[in-house]
Amino acid sequence: MTEQLAPLREQLLRPLRMGRVALAMEADALTLLAYQTIGGQLQLQSWQQAPLPSGVVEAGVPLLTEALGDLIGDVLLQGGLQAPGARALLPPEAVVLRSLKLPAGRQPDAEIMPWLMGQEAALALPFPLAEAAVSWQQRGDHWLLACLPNEQLDRWIDTFAIAGLDLHGLEPSVLAVERLLPAPLQQQDQQQWTGSLDVRGESWQLLLWRGAVPLRQLSLASASGLDELQAVIAELDGQPPTLWVLADPELTPPLESWSQQVGCRMERIDALSQAAVSDAEAWVSPAPAAVDRLIGLALGGQPR
Repeated sequence: MTEQLAPLREQLLRPLRMGRVALAMEADALTLLAYQTIGGQLQLQSWQQAPLPSGVVEAGVPLLTEALGDLIGDVLLQGGLQAPGARALLPPEAVVLRSLKLPAGRQPDAEIMPWLMGQEAALALPFPLAEAAVSWQQRGDHWLLACLPNEQLDRWIDTFAIAGLDLHGLEPSVLAVERLLPAPLQQQDQQQWTGSLDVRGESWQLLLWRGAVPLRQLSLASASGLDELQAVIAELDGQPPTLWVLADPELTPPLESWSQQVGCRMERIDALSQAAVSDAEAWVSPAPAAVDRLIGLALGGQPR
């Protein structure tokens, strides 16, 4: 079993093997997206959603793996879906991201772990580094680390095994959101801020990147979201960011007036426009909010 787990521990940030099912757990719901890639084009087949019973998942971590695995299997069966494996999103609370600048000449390789162990205090992880799966990805002149406790990774693997699926990979949701942006972050000036703002739900979710490095994830109260957002933008040095807004399809946020109040450019982003729907009858409108990030997850490895 240890030999089987070792390769997956390195896949939190690296390109994932292609699968046909993408899964997310948000709030009290499980959302599953079925898709195919045909001729390099992402084709969405259907989405399924089911309520999450209380106590099965906490802070994005599977607690009752057997119950959750059975639920995923039931959703697949009810949707008439067959897939060899699945990818899953890790919500912000379930994975720790850290950005650091390595010393000149140092590259993240098999020998980096001893060096990282010496930096453990500076990383300020909520768990021992020696007990974590760590993966990395270059972002400009920085390296982005993703850290997940081994025990939690094992829970994910067990959950999907119970559902009858191979776990093709886990990915932090912030990376999935990046793929919904019109231009790759790697092409931006390293001092330029960019953000995504999800205005659905009881609170607004704000992600901020500087260049290609995700630096801040904030939750804003929807009732005072614009005031809080204005204060956050005012604290940023450099040029005001462009904020890409995720909103319910049936709502039209007054982005022009919001832009004037907050003091930055705001544009709406439509994740569904980045894929084709292969079976319109399998879709219920509107799709749940989690589908946006699942499309970003499915886009992993697709040409921009």
